[in-house]
Amino acid sequence: MVIRTGLSQFQSSISQGFLTLPPIPPTSYRVGKVFGVVLNENTPTREQFERVGGWAGIGAVLYLDYELSKTINTVVDLNQCEVAFPLDPNLKNYPLVTELVLLTGGPSFQTQFSDAAGRMYYMGTINLWNNPQQNSPFSTTLGKTFVENANIRPLLPFEGDYIIQSRKGAGIRFGSTVPLYSGVSEWSRNGTPNGNPITILVNGYVTTATGSLTPNIEEINKEMSSIYMTSTQTIPLIPGASLTNPITPATPPKDYTNSQIILNSDRVTINSKKDDVLVFGKTKLELTSDNNININSGRILHLHIPYRTGKILLGTKDNNTYPTEPVLLGLQTSNILLDLCTALQNLAAELGKAQYTDTKPNGKSDIQDIVAVQNGADQFFADINRIMGQLKSLSILSKNVYTV
Repeated sequence: MVIRTGLSQFQSSISQGFLTLPPIPPTSYRVGKVFGVVLNENTPTREQFERVGGWAGIGAVLYLDYELSKTINTVVDLNQCEVAFPLDPNLKNYPLVTELVLLTGGPSFQTQFSDAAGRMYYMGTINLWNNPQQNSPFSTTLGKTFVENANIRPLLPFEGDYIIQSRKGAGIRFGSTVPLYSGVSEWSRNGTPNGNPITILVNGYVTTATGSLTPNIEEINKEMSSIYMTSTQTIPLIPGASLTNPITPATPPKDYTNSQIILNSDRVTINSKKDDVLVFGKTKLELTSDNNININSGRILHLHIPYRTGKILLGTKDNNTYPTEPVLLGLQTSNILLDLCTALQNLAAELGKAQYTDTKPNGKSDIQDIVAVQNGADQFFADINRIMGQLKSLSILSKNVYTV
């Protein structure tokens, strides 16, 4: 039988651990108790890692028949355990030590050479306690690093929900609006139609009912991090900032009834490693902070509006209306001030020539300078020259901020 392209190396690596395989077991189901799970070179041991075929055997479990090992809850010789591999190649949901798995026989890679060769597979953990965290009949030793948390509970389901939940307090709910349980479900309140879809992803459910067996349910203002994708539901999110736009405030999530996506956490980071970050808003784009808003650019910070028809508004009036005082245009203001200084300079030059005529008793006149006026005019002329120099050097013009 032909080996598929690219699988020869895979076959060779596994063969190092299983040079011969038993015949394909008859189609039946068994229950095994797990005493080891191969997760890396040293978990559970290097020897067992090599035994299952190295990296090609990740996820394999070392088990004993449940009926024969029902009362065993201590360390066993892993070499005496049988081996089973995950049945699903895409779903990585490996059991913990002492959990029970459902086993079935099936073909192996060597069935391409011998129809008699086969191996055991497991189909997942048997749900003894209906608990997403662990389902061991004993819960003393669950592995090398796994620590049980008594506060992790299953999510409360509603009819038609599809729920995926991790062992450590994270999960995804593919759910819908259930008005009958509006007092329990936050997203089923405010008259939202029955059956409208919602998807909720949570990392870190938080509950005050510590140690309780009561199922958990999403509460957006308690969760560590969450993403809500709605259709018509309103979500009672409490914004992290209290300020709102006093003139045209946006509809808050708790009142918005069209589809929306909510990202909620202590901190949200959006990073583009190579290209642009694009954010579009059909009616408005609102940034709110109770502290600072910093916009940094290494080259150009460009605020664009349609010329003459658009407005860039800075601040709000006391009566919560838009500002109406336009800012001055830098170059035009500078030119007007230069013209004013030129006129004053001309005035100072003329004042510097000021004289008066002193008429003598003999009828003769004596023309004399008005020293005080001339001195003042000279000083005024010097000051005007200095101001004009500053205007001509454009020192009063911003090097960074421009307006239309």
